Amino acid sequence: MTDEKMLKIFGYNVKKQREKINMSIKELSNKTKIREKYLIKIEEGNAKGITASKAFMLIEALNSNAEELFKGL
Repeated sequence: MTDEKMLKIFGYNVKKQREKINMSIKELSNKTKIREKYLIKIEEGNAKGITASKAFMLIEALNSNAEELFKGL
């Protein structure tokens, strides 16, 4: 699987989880301290260089787990 495909799947999972808990991009940004524009890029699968620390901030802020956000990878 290509990096591009993995980013698309991860981004889709982030957006799906965020919407599931009715959280806005702005709320997620406030919880994670990740800029809204970057969060949008993550959800679109266009963010390069997502670090493990950012992934774990998202997991925590979305009340999720790694299995959910990395599902399909």
